[in-house]
Amino acid sequence: MTIALDYGDRQAFRYRAADITIRGKVEDAAFPVSDSRFSLNQGPWRALYVEAQIDRDTDWLNGYKDTPAELRCRDQGEFCVEFSAHDPELRAGENTIAIEAVDAHGTCHRRVMAYDWDPTPPSLPLDLRDLTISRSVQEIGQAVNGVFDLDPIRNVIRSRAPVAPDALFVIGPLAQSQEATYAVRFLETQGAKWLGCSDFFAGLTEGMPGRGIKVGWISAGMAAMSPRDGARSFLAWGDHSGDPREWAIATNPATPFPIERNRLYRVRHQTALEPEGMRVRWRIWPAETAEPGYWLCEEDTGALPVDLPRPKAASFGLFQHMGCSIEWSQIELREMKFPPTDQPCQNPEGSRQPFLKRDRPGAF
Repeated sequence: MTIALDYGDRQAFRYRAADITIRGKVEDAAFPVSDSRFSLNQGPWRALYVEAQIDRDTDWLNGYKDTPAELRCRDQGEFCVEFSAHDPELRAGENTIAIEAVDAHGTCHRRVMAYDWDPTPPSLPLDLRDLTISRSVQEIGQAVNGVFDLDPIRNVIRSRAPVAPDALFVIGPLAQSQEATYAVRFLETQGAKWLGCSDFFAGLTEGMPGRGIKVGWISAGMAAMSPRDGARSFLAWGDHSGDPREWAIATNPATPFPIERNRLYRVRHQTALEPEGMRVRWRIWPAETAEPGYWLCEEDTGALPVDLPRPKAASFGLFQHMGCSIEWSQIELREMKFPPTDQPCQNPEGSRQPFLKRDRPGAF
């Protein structure tokens, strides 16, 4: 039995999100794993969820695997070590993580990794148009789900295939209203549920009942593109958590938009987290053409009940669900405020009603 880590035994993290995530996989073990745990800087042992089920022909395009990990672990043996960026055991500079797993035969394997922690968040504006100066993708961001690679020769960040199921790479600092612009290329559209593109990620929350891994997605505004029906915007709190307070607002039906594989596109993606409510809007267009003057998708929380939770800050990240690799480049991020005269929501019926408690029409 071995414990493999997605980014090896020496990693680096910077304060970009509420939690630090270290992804890996228990390999060549007799499943199920009977015990698994981790320790930060030789502190107390903590429970670690290791995926027990084999992914046998799950129809990820129309449903999900029936597992406590929901969308976070697809393959047997996958795990996510995660702990707060404000954990009292965490210190600036060098830290260590010890991971232990015991398989069904009682065989125990241990893996120790070192990582550098920088508690200073990146500052805005953030200009990542030149990626060639970075030595590692971990200098640019943190993978929360999936694996991402830096290609300095092509000056792109690429999701590592197969993308399964969610992939998220957080780049920006926690902030309020922001705008991201970037270029994206879809290398293959077959087998993808969402081709991307990005999310203002506000964290993950525990599932109910608890299961040792955070599964509830909190989004201050996602830009998602499906090769089947088009574009959507999402706002959500605790999506997939089973928490009674869970909610999501989504463009439904999708806005049609044809995507061509290997064509370069530009994206402008904005979110507003303001006392009067949250808004997200975005547009995508072929890079060789002029930017359109309208938003492809726009949603807000005007119809959300006031007693439901809302995120207070979010970090820009690259997002994909399923499919082959896609490439992001020319990334820029800045703080912004929507002008007072800029009226929310192009939906002719006004603010969209939220979906509550996993009550979702269709397969989105």
